[in-house]
Amino acid sequence: MGDVEKDYRRDAIRQLFILVGGCTRATPPQVPDFPYTFKGEMRLQALDFWVRYPDYLADEILSQFEQSSDPEMLVAAREIFAADEPDVRRMPMMRKYYGAYEPLDTSLAILKSRGLVLPRTRKTSRGTNVRDFLLSEKAFETCAAVVENFPLMNWYRERIALVLRIADNRGGKALKDRQHEQKEYHDAQVGDTIPTIAQRVKMRLDRMGNTR
Repeated sequence: MGDVEKDYRRDAIRQLFILVGGCTRATPPQVPDFPYTFKGEMRLQALDFWVRYPDYLADEILSQFEQSSDPEMLVAAREIFAADEPDVRRMPMMRKYYGAYEPLDTSLAILKSRGLVLPRTRKTSRGTNVRDFLLSEKAFETCAAVVENFPLMNWYRERIALVLRIADNRGGKALKDRQHEQKEYHDAQVGDTIPTIAQRVKMRLDRMGNTR
């Protein structure tokens, strides 16, 4: 039971860093003391996937490098493999009907109980319900305190900044659609974990290194 609880806390911290990194300030706030909004549960899931699968993130970085020729992109992809992140940082996600998915209720309940995040459901123009997340100032203070007390956790802050840069303000559906373009991701059976593509991406990176 203790291990399960620890995993939920780990998920809650990681998701808090994503929510803080990807939110915007609402003026006026929807709810007093919660002035920031992160839009879309699907967006949270898609960003979380790239945090948890460094190999898929590296492949997307390489695709953007091919379009932009930004040398920072190539450096970022190389650093992911130099640190063996596809092995040591990968946290598998399960394939559900619409792609990589993991229930968020338990980890979000941890954040809600501490006054950090407040889930809110809204209706879109199409009449469908989507879930957004309101954040308090305390959410930002908590992330800062985590990094101060556990400097290794700064990896989450830096990685999520990179993921958000690669996401480039795309919404959840656009990000999911992009991830589905990976054959291994799309063809995974419902109930199976999304497989790694590290070997294929490393070969792609090596080819780029030899030609640039």
